[in-house]
Amino acid sequence: MTRQTSSRAESSSGTSSETHESTESTAPSSSAAEVVPPGLGRPRLLLGAYALAPGDPAGEAAFLAGLDGLGVQALEMPSPAPGTAAETARWVRAHLPEHVDLVVTAVPRTMQRLASDPGYGLSSADLVQRRAALDDLAVLRDLALRLADDAGRARLAAVELHSAPGPGLGTLTAFRESLDEVLAWDLGGAHLLVEHCDALVEGQPPAKGFWPLHEEIAVLQAIVDDVPGSASRLGVSINWGRSAIEGRSARTPVEHVRAAAEAGLLRAVVFSGAAASQTPWGLAWGDQHIAPRGSDPALEASSRSLLGADEIVETLEAARGATLEAVGIKVTARPDGADVETRLAVARASLRLVCEALRGGSVHGG
Repeated sequence: MTRQTSSRAESSSGTSSETHESTESTAPSSSAAEVVPPGLGRPRLLLGAYALAPGDPAGEAAFLAGLDGLGVQALEMPSPAPGTAAETARWVRAHLPEHVDLVVTAVPRTMQRLASDPGYGLSSADLVQRRAALDDLAVLRDLALRLADDAGRARLAAVELHSAPGPGLGTLTAFRESLDEVLAWDLGGAHLLVEHCDALVEGQPPAKGFWPLHEEIAVLQAIVDDVPGSASRLGVSINWGRSAIEGRSARTPVEHVRAAAEAGLLRAVVFSGAAASQTPWGLAWGDQHIAPRGSDPALEASSRSLLGADEIVETLEAARGATLEAVGIKVTARPDGADVETRLAVARASLRLVCEALRGGSVHGG
């Protein structure tokens, strides 16, 4: 499970009146307590494990083994490189419990390719670059079948796709054509989720700079209208931090979740933090998957995160009426060299905030 840098460019400018200092009292550490999953009829509890795991194989193995008591039901992992489906399937067999499903995201490879090929992506106006993006995704057909054969059931729950390269070098027509093609693939029942990343905003340095959410929703709605049966396989995933980065506000993720829910397309909400000022993760508005703020000592480093328990509750309230397939976290730890126990403590504290919000709310699973 290789960790890869996923930011096109980190913002070093931009101001906001929104800042959060942690005013919550320090509570005794609950690092030994298990996270209680939200229960039947709720969405899968997801962890973006590749972002939080140590980079060395031994540390990664210890981290994955330590997830056992966290109630995680789905792990997000990067899309494997072309030709590595068999290797990836072996890794899954060796490291993950059989009950844990997979959500594969294409964003690390997309950002890696964009660094050298700015026109790359599913919405590229350049047919060669669009075909390259589709070819990179084609490995998932083999992976889905291998995982299903190994498990005796569908195990690839969802694939997160992205509207790169965005306005300028891309077109919405090209994005629609790419989604039509991927929708026709046999992915073993996996759903296709367009993960919204920060849109290109005039005068604002982008982290990703893809298409606006309303444009992505319009493309998906057109497919649902035109392709029988596609409504059950298509949807939108909102990453809290990336929406906050786009709008330079903690309000934007709530607005995005509500818009996707009202369109009938919201399928996943993933909580990453963001900050309006410098933190141990770097400069303001960087796409660094900052942990939430909270009273647990494991969250001390993220005390300036815009994401906290109240924001999680409000965001999930905005999802009312949606049938969510997954809700979870995608966070990283600081310092960079944090040990396995520190990383697990961050995961545990962050997941607990989400689980508490889910148990107290009205969000339902698919």
